[in-house]
Amino acid sequence: MNTLIVGDAAHTGFGRVTRELSLGLLNKGHDIRIIGINYRGIDGELSPIIGQHLVSDDLMDSVSQRFEELRDDPLTARMIPASTALSNGQSHSHGHFLTGPAIHGQVWQGWQADAVILVADPEAVRLRLLDTGTAIASKPIYNYVPIEGTGIPRSWELIWRFTNPVAMSRFGQQQIEGLLGRPVPCIPHGASDAFHPVSPGEPGRYRGTTISTKEAAKAAFGLSGKTIVLRIDRHIYRKNYGAFFRVMRPILEARPDVVCVIHARPQDEYGNLYDLISREPGAVNHDPNSIFGWSHPQYILTGAHDTFRGLSDEDLNVLYNAADLLVSPTMAEGFGLTLLEAMACGVPVVSTDYSAIPEVVGPGGILIKPIAYVTNNYAHEWALVDEPAMTEAVQRLLDKPSLRRELGRLGRKHAAQYTWSAAVDQFDALLSNQPAAAAA
Repeated sequence: MNTLIVGDAAHTGFGRVTRELSLGLLNKGHDIRIIGINYRGIDGELSPIIGQHLVSDDLMDSVSQRFEELRDDPLTARMIPASTALSNGQSHSHGHFLTGPAIHGQVWQGWQADAVILVADPEAVRLRLLDTGTAIASKPIYNYVPIEGTGIPRSWELIWRFTNPVAMSRFGQQQIEGLLGRPVPCIPHGASDAFHPVSPGEPGRYRGTTISTKEAAKAAFGLSGKTIVLRIDRHIYRKNYGAFFRVMRPILEARPDVVCVIHARPQDEYGNLYDLISREPGAVNHDPNSIFGWSHPQYILTGAHDTFRGLSDEDLNVLYNAADLLVSPTMAEGFGLTLLEAMACGVPVVSTDYSAIPEVVGPGGILIKPIAYVTNNYAHEWALVDEPAMTEAVQRLLDKPSLRRELGRLGRKHAAQYTWSAAVDQFDALLSNQPAAAAA
């Protein structure tokens, strides 16, 4: 089957979803083509490396290594950047104008799609339909869609009149079925094989160094002897980073051994993380002429994250293993992939009891009830967590290592139920017109 996948091609988040589905379906015998959002092409992948080095043997080695990775990647020859312009000059950063031509054999010569998977939220699909018209629905289009909250607008019914929704969580499935009044399939994400607790029998590696214990993982990031609270996600409104700083403030003041490690791009859609750091007691202004001039001994930004690549899975696994717990006062999640990945590494989670989070976290953490709701700009509800209650939960876990270990054990067992191989099998069945096999 010729299957077109349109999705983010960054290293994490939706990029991981796009990659895992593409590789899995390719191995199932599908002839995959990908319109990659945030994919820069071979030149774009090499140019940041060149920009960081002077002409030297190190430059040649780094470029050669990355080129070999791209050459050996089975998806490289099957993917084009979403920003690629058509012959008439039309282009769009999300590949809107490429979708129809790709379906109908005008992008890859001699290749036409039998079916399409759009890995996208409802608003992104609506904008694509507005730009391209409904003619792209001449082939089956499956919208693999995150639903992040309750009260989804009735106007979304129009989107799924031209595409077939596939939920990422049971929560999302219930919300869509409540709107449409008919069954829709649910295909949850998985935890990638790269994520596991490090041990002497199954060590990890960080930048060439073998890591076999949690303490060694901490040492790899220069944090030996510290108790680490981890946050991994984008600095966008929904993730509620302001609440994270408020939740952690009284804990850090009382516990100098605790550090918060944030693996996120410092500047993103919801501002500058250094601005938030500057408000915290103990923050230091080491460069008054720079917007990045503030630091704090208990807030560590990895500096290894960008929109496209970030840490390798091997390095990211060590970062998860360095953590004692992951804390996320997010307002909503369509699934919660970083929560699942942390639990796959045996790390307990503290997060918000809302949207898909309860089913993903299960017994692997402590969930805090919301105290209020906000209607977002997509006309449905996100939740504001009870911050003092979250502070208390984090404090309890920090004070009780045995409880952390038990939740970590339960979380790892729960996370093992979510696999990308199962997701690929379900999509393969769905694309082969066996919807009953794909429904959860």
